[in-house]
Amino acid sequence: MPLSTHQKKKMTEFRKWVKTQRRRYRIGSYPSFSYACDDKTNNLMLCYSVNEVIGFDKKSDEPILQRKRRKKYLGVSLSDYETLNVRRNYRYVQKDVKLHEKLAVSESKSFPHWVEDYVSNPNRYGNVVEAVTLRSDKEVLTKYMIWLRNNSPRHMDIYEHLVDGKETLEKYLNDFRMSKTRYGTPPTKNSISNNYTRIKGFFNWLSDKDDRFPFNMLKMKGFASQRNKDKLPPATSRSDMISFIKWMDKNKDNKYEKHFIPILRMLLLTGCRIGEVVTMKIEDIDIKEKTWNFYGKTQRRTIKLDSETLWESLKPWIFDSNGKVRTDKIWVFHCEYWRKPNKTNGKGGGVKMILDKHITSSGIAHKFKKVVEELGLNPKLSPHSCRRGWITYMLEMGKPIQDIAYLVGHNSYEMVYRYSRQQIPKERTTIDFSELLEEGVGNG
Repeated sequence: MPLSTHQKKKMTEFRKWVKTQRRRYRIGSYPSFSYACDDKTNNLMLCYSVNEVIGFDKKSDEPILQRKRRKKYLGVSLSDYETLNVRRNYRYVQKDVKLHEKLAVSESKSFPHWVEDYVSNPNRYGNVVEAVTLRSDKEVLTKYMIWLRNNSPRHMDIYEHLVDGKETLEKYLNDFRMSKTRYGTPPTKNSISNNYTRIKGFFNWLSDKDDRFPFNMLKMKGFASQRNKDKLPPATSRSDMISFIKWMDKNKDNKYEKHFIPILRMLLLTGCRIGEVVTMKIEDIDIKEKTWNFYGKTQRRTIKLDSETLWESLKPWIFDSNGKVRTDKIWVFHCEYWRKPNKTNGKGGGVKMILDKHITSSGIAHKFKKVVEELGLNPKLSPHSCRRGWITYMLEMGKPIQDIAYLVGHNSYEMVYRYSRQQIPKERTTIDFSELLEEGVGNG
């Protein structure tokens, strides 16, 4: 309800008095404030505005602010306005406005802001990271932020990590080690190492954004995982390759295997990572030259698809029924496979096809294990075994180690050095299956 005539008259008198008080105590014009009267209680209210952060502009690297009105009930009646301390009210407004300004500035320094920038941008150091990496980074860093809010709130200011960030991270990892997973068991060493590596990687990325953060400032001993060479999957041997070739020739017309055979050929012939194969894009293939140009885990590579059998396996996934390059999808190996019907009632089954998604690495790994079991091969074999087998085979054929390192996407020769080799030069980027088989067994 609006003020009564008497209240309006009293407010006019009150405002003149406030103006006199401001001149008397030399109260500045900023921050601005005023008074209002509650028409129901006839009590005075202090009115002013503050800046609140509603978002962050990444282009200007500044917080997005919005003015918000605030009211404070003073508990003083309009008829007793002379008992009001205007100077004290002004100091209260000053303090509250400065507090919000400080929050607005610190928002750009906050841990959540930098984490959001880190996990929303796939471009890092000139490379493009996979979506699964961004999701994993976000999951780990979100857990760390929750722990900081509950156990060390001051570290929500990112610059507090310059003081004792290493000690804080160590406390978090020790707490994480004592926690329980959803299965009721403690986290594994790999899980602890994964948390440590991703948090450390975030601060290493931050050092590139702000010179005040030293590179590797959170490096600690005892948390990084050490690869156990005994647990690495074995390399596919020549006899394993022969078994796979015979299986592919036998099942080339089997509709339940047609999605898996070309991927298996790619793994055996090229030595590429399973993640690189399943995310193979049609636009990355030079149809005329029969080459695959793509950016892998660490660098851009070119693989010759010069095996005729491999190229014939890829054709149905690249070309339509009229022999034209397919434009209805992005991925070569889109999600398409046949499901077997229920053995009991014969229901279900049929083809599953999703053109805008690629086949998953986990799905191929499960299928690979079933084929290994069917053929009675070493149960420790995995899709990565094909990569190790390819490297071993190329070393035995005398391919220069620097060429092998490039073709498999290794930045150093360390991984390649583990394989014995003979220096017999031979130009090749794919394995020729015919060298593995006797005449008439297979055609590569």
